[in-house]
Amino acid sequence: MNTLAQILPATRTPAIEDKKLLKISFIEKKNFLSIKGWSVTPELKVVYAVLLEEIQDHLASNESITINFGYKIFNPFTVQFLFKAIKTLNQAKAQGKQVNVNWIAEKYNTEIYEMGMDLKELCEFDFNVNLKHHTISPSLN
Repeated sequence: MNTLAQILPATRTPAIEDKKLLKISFIEKKNFLSIKGWSVTPELKVVYAVLLEEIQDHLASNESITINFGYKIFNPFTVQFLFKAIKTLNQAKAQGKQVNVNWIAEKYNTEIYEMGMDLKELCEFDFNVNLKHHTISPSLN
């Protein structure tokens, strides 16, 4: 993850509130990748290209991966990344790798939920679409 760690700080813009940033965590030792937040800045195209390479490299030397997607909003380039990622994950599954994806949509974000349902149809691996329920106070989430 050296390459990804080097380019991620460049995508952070002080003018954007922290909660609106895209947060990517790849814990390779645990075969776990988490992508959540706002995927709207064009600079993320570079991040996604590197991330896809990192996923491929990880699967070349490991037997499994679990990915959690928790987008709040995204642009068409994010969808392109998702299609490429699904293709890569389908290939890994065909090679006998264990692949699990959790698509987490906020309760009232029907666009994100429906995108998850559409993506699930393309997958040959476990792809779970879940609704995240909010508490009364956002600070408790």
